[in-house]
Formats: sequence, C-alpha cells, structure tokens
Amino acid sequence: MLHVCPRVLIFSTAVLSLATGANASLGPFEHGAGIKSMGAGGVSYVGAQETTALSANPALMSGLGRRYDVGLDVLMLHPDSRIEGNAAGPDSRSPSDGRRWYFIPQAGLSLPLNDRWTFGITMLQAGLGPDYPQSPYVRFGGAQRASLSLGSGSIVPALAWRATPTQSFGAGLVLGYQFLDVKGLQFLTSTDPQSRVSRHPDKVTNQGKDGAFSIGYTLGWTGELSPSVSAGIGYRSKSWTQKLDDYRGLLPDNGSLELPAAYGAGLSWKVAAPWTVAVEWQRYQYESERAFRNSITELSAGHLLGSSSGPGFGWENQNAFKIGVTWDVRPDLALRAGYVHADQIIQESDTLFSKMAPATMTTHYTGGVTYIWRQWELTGALTYCPRQEVDGENSIPAAFGGGEAIVKNEFFSGGFSLGRRF
Repeated sequence: MLHVCPRVLIFSTAVLSLATGANASLGPFEHGAGIKSMGAGGVSYVGAQETTALSANPALMSGLGRRYDVGLDVLMLHPDSRIEGNAAGPDSRSPSDGRRWYFIPQAGLSLPLNDRWTFGITMLQAGLGPDYPQSPYVRFGGAQRASLSLGSGSIVPALAWRATPTQSFGAGLVLGYQFLDVKGLQFLTSTDPQSRVSRHPDKVTNQGKDGAFSIGYTLGWTGELSPSVSAGIGYRSKSWTQKLDDYRGLLPDNGSLELPAAYGAGLSWKVAAPWTVAVEWQRYQYESERAFRNSITELSAGHLLGSSSGPGFGWENQNAFKIGVTWDVRPDLALRAGYVHADQIIQESDTLFSKMAPATMTTHYTGGVTYIWRQWELTGALTYCPRQEVDGENSIPAAFGGGEAIVKNEFFSGGFSLGRRF
C-alpha cells in the first residue's frame, strides 16, 4: 500500500488542475462515465468495464480487479442564438464560435485490498463554456464579446465491499474544485436605482477566474438477479461548494453555485453469448439548486441578481433514458452502440440567460469499439447530438425591450482510452 499513496496524490493534484469549462451533453455533465460507457449510450450504473464508472456507482469496482484507465474525450459544439422582436435593436443572430473544441480528461484506478474490499479512485469533470465574439447582449449595453466558463474537476476516492459472491456495495467522496469566469455582461451592472438589477453591481462580470472547493459523496449497489441479468443503483449527492465571492452580484445567494445531485438505476441482460443489452434511467436534480433553478422572472418579482431568490439559469429537473448494446465479436474485439433521450431542461421563459448555458441537447446517438492488444484495451467512442432549438416565450423582460430569445446547440464528441490490468 505504501506504493499507492504517491500515485493517488499525483492523480488527485492533476485532476484538480484540469477543471475545464465545456458545454457537456446533459447540462454540465457528460452522458456517460468513461469512454466505454459513452459508446454504449452512457449506461454507467451497471455492467462496468472501466474504472471511471465508479463516479456513478462505486460498487462496480468489485468486479474490475487491479487495473487503470486513462483517456480523453474531445467535444465539438455549435451553440447559436437569435433575438427577435426586441425594441433595443433589430433581429440578430449570434453564433458562439469563439471556442468550439473542449478536451475532457478521463482516468481511474482500481486496487483490490483483499477478497472482499476494493479501493478505487477516478475523476469527474463538469462544465459550461459558450463564447460569443458577437455578443447577443450588446444591444442591452453589454460588451462586444461575452463568454462564460464554468469548470469543475473532482477526484472520487471510494471503497467497494463484496457482501456476497453476487452482491456489492460501494461508497466514496467527491472532492472537487470549481471555477467561474464571466465576461461581457456589463448591461447588468447599472447602479441607477431605476434600472438596477443586481444586489452587487460591481461583482457581476469581468472579475477573472474565481475558484471554490467542494465536497460530496456517492453511494452504490450492484448485484446479479439471475445468471444473465444484473442490476445497479447509484446516487451522487449535490456538491456542497464555497461561495464564489467575486460573482456574488450575478449568482443567487451571494455567489452560490452548487452542482446538483444525480441518481439512477440500470439493468444489464446478456441476451446470448456475444450480445449484452443494458437500459438505464438517470435523474439530475437541477431544481434543488438556486443557480440552476431560479428563473429570470424573479427580476419582475423584485428579486435582484445575487439575492437568495435572484435569477439563475431557470432549468428544470432532467430525466435521461439510455439503452446500450454490446457485441463481443471475438475475445479481442467488442462493438457498442447506444441511444439517449433526455428531458429538455431549458424553459421557454428563460432562454435569455440560457444563452450563457446553451444545454439544449436531448437526443444522443453513440457508438464505440474496444480492441485488446497484448495487455492493453484500446477503446474509442463517438457521440452525436442533433441540433436542438428552444424558442423563447415571454423570454425578454419588458425592461430590456421585450421580444424573444432563441437558443440552440449541436454536439459531437470523440473519445479514446487505454485500459490495462496489472
């Protein structure tokens, strides 16, 4: 065990330094926990074949043995927005093409301690990151360029206990660091009592990166229901996070921005010798966190930005339904395919602020492959989310000239990982 400690410390430090802002495919989260998972529809609570899955269900470590996985997921996004019928200016379109490529690292380690206990550690990344060279907010008094970069990088150390030969339980901590960097929202910084919209106008925008530490936990169970059917359940708590003081005039409750709880369950069925079908349901509790839940309509109710009831993104809770199919073509080759359908989290009345968090995607098509070469498992995965548009309805307050804000996004990702037992 003495040889493990330096590896774990290096791994932990690296993860916390890699937090990156990116529009993922399910709000700020990716649709799966690891490259193999992403290729099979993002199924993560049951039937894991990689150590990155323990961030969703730590009980899955019991069946992984001594191994590690490292990988990289590359995201390409096409966020776009329009404003129509607004008195402050003519109809306009603003593509978020200042940055289109995002790189999300993947890594995990599993170490059996004895016949019943396994220690593991992995990383969890989340984020949002549109960048508008021609800001949709210029007409209201914002800067020519507007951007938001929210990045969260966490390490997840966990223990799994094999209670019986077919039943395992797991628990872990989610230890993270989060940063926020917002630019170009000067139209929200007025100090005039007649037009003021923020509790702290000097802490709304262009404050540079502000960081905060967070902590949460994850729990899980997995077991065999029959020789051909397995099940898994996982729960990851909200991330209790320090307040981002430099943006206390933008975020509700004086700078509160906490990632929500996520939980779900899955079933895996080995239909025939080479075929496995897995289904999963997952839920994200966005409405439990002020920054994600609070609507722009709070302004009309007299609640300023930065107050406990101040506006946020106006998101709703999200259910995601996933199916993944794996075909073991031969002992050294496996092919995967999957599909995800999720609820729309952006409300029609909240598209104005959702331009800074254009998480419109609801449908995912995925595919993947693993090839075993000597001691190495080489895995690739592709994901495509077709363009999804949310049309505003009473989305721009009368104080900003009325009209509607429209937001849309399209998503493509490709990932690669290396796994090895040792």
